[in-house]
Amino acid sequence: MVDRPSLVGRSGDDERPAGDHDVGVTTVDGRPEGPEPVTIRARTRALRLGVAIPLAIVSFPFLLLGAFNLIWWSPALTGPGPNPCDPAVDGWGACWRPEQRTFWIVAAAVGLPGAVCLVISLIRLPRTRRWWPWPIATAALLFSCHFALTQIP
Repeated sequence: MVDRPSLVGRSGDDERPAGDHDVGVTTVDGRPEGPEPVTIRARTRALRLGVAIPLAIVSFPFLLLGAFNLIWWSPALTGPGPNPCDPAVDGWGACWRPEQRTFWIVAAAVGLPGAVCLVISLIRLPRTRRWWPWPIATAALLFSCHFALTQIP
């Protein structure tokens, strides 16, 4: 009968017996041994650029338009003012209504994170970790911002 060491207590995909872990192993150059650096393949880099560049080209005008509309509708935050308007005279869209403030706050609350996600998606482009949630979040947040801004009467 052959005496085999126990494999109980192994970690992950480690095929070595329990307790047989090398600590402080170095390479020939004297550097600590560790995982090899991962590189992004050319096809993956092309896919990332193919997503990020059009996203930036489309998102930047949406951000400018959103910022302009938030500045334009900033009086919606302050309320009706000293002279309340008459919808019959001024027109229905010219008067202040309470939902204008709500839509302005929602638009600002999703527009700013949308801008941050756009910057992060461009920064994380060359990294090897997950990059795809950032462009999706950018598109979703900027679409939500634009939708909330179009609801302000």
